[in-house]
Amino acid sequence: MYTIRLTILIALLIGTLALVSCGGQQPSRTPGGTPVPVTVEVGEKVSEYDASEAIRSYASSVLGINVTVEWASGQAVTITLPSEAQESVDAAATLAGATYYGILEDALASVSLGDGEISGDMTADIESASLGVFVLTQQGALPASEADALSRIKSTFPGIANLDYVAKPQEGKGYSFQATTTTQGLDASSGKIVAVAQSVLVSVTPALRQRRVLVWAVVANGTLTKALMF
Repeated sequence: MYTIRLTILIALLIGTLALVSCGGQQPSRTPGGTPVPVTVEVGEKVSEYDASEAIRSYASSVLGINVTVEWASGQAVTITLPSEAQESVDAAATLAGATYYGILEDALASVSLGDGEISGDMTADIESASLGVFVLTQQGALPASEADALSRIKSTFPGIANLDYVAKPQEGKGYSFQATTTTQGLDASSGKIVAVAQSVLVSVTPALRQRRVLVWAVVANGTLTKALMF
């Protein structure tokens, strides 16, 4: 397979985003700062979905937020992310029909869709076979308690605010929570509404820049819940 190596420089820990690319289009706005390297492998295009639309649709329907996509790849990608989300993203990319990577306004996102292959129905794939990782940089100090941290997470991602979260041990500073539930989703093969498993991992961690935090959400639906490792 013909491949192109892109080096993506993303300052997740200080709340800035930057892109350096050997191919493809750079984002229209890149806040300044000292970046942390993130490597992306880009290969043969495998999906008819628009990458930006896939990320926006996932964010809206699953997380309940509207996002501005500044750059996105509609090709098969392997993303190297900080350790909190790496294993799940790698597993989802292996299982899914397509994985999309995007730089948003003050955020980073990855969305994997399809059970082995995409169905051609984006809504069905999001609801019954998807895993998304969204990392948002926000101003403010690290919350002082688990209750405050969970409140911030819920206000950031209203689409998953009503789940029953359990605190998860966190390496280093910050707070993590996990939840599992069952939702209703469109089955791509039958076209019927069916019960769909959902697994969620959310977190608030400090950024290197003072008065900034990273608010994470990793959400798996349907067949890709097996990729989300608690």
